[in-house]
Amino acid sequence: MIDTRSTSIVAATAAVLFLKGLVIAYIQVTGRFRARSFSRPEDARLMGVAPQSEPDLVIRAGGALRNESENAPYFLALGVTYALLGGGPSLLLGISSLYVAARLFQAYAQVRALQPHRMVGYLTGALATVWLAAQTGLLIQI
Repeated sequence: MIDTRSTSIVAATAAVLFLKGLVIAYIQVTGRFRARSFSRPEDARLMGVAPQSEPDLVIRAGGALRNESENAPYFLALGVTYALLGGGPSLLLGISSLYVAARLFQAYAQVRALQPHRMVGYLTGALATVWLAAQTGLLIQI
């Protein structure tokens, strides 16, 4: 039986990660506009400037967005599967909270160019994903 609390946790996790992505995108866009620096010719042409390299902040924010798009789908797919298999909400809440905190920390560290903080955030998120995968695997009945 699917527990609606588990599905709510997955939905909340997805919403927070989406909002985090919006914030990072905002940082990236405002960084470009403040510096009036656009690397793509069509963007530079639209803004009436010559193409040029973008500020380091813009590049780091882009890296954080790319990293998120590479990692979040796996965690969210596992969360949905866990909920569909009838996994309990308490464990899912703990793992999801750890994952979200780790991903927020990792993105902050990436935008601010902080090491080893970025690596710690990334590895913590990866461990939360592995933990959720293991818990999901335990629910599978063949």
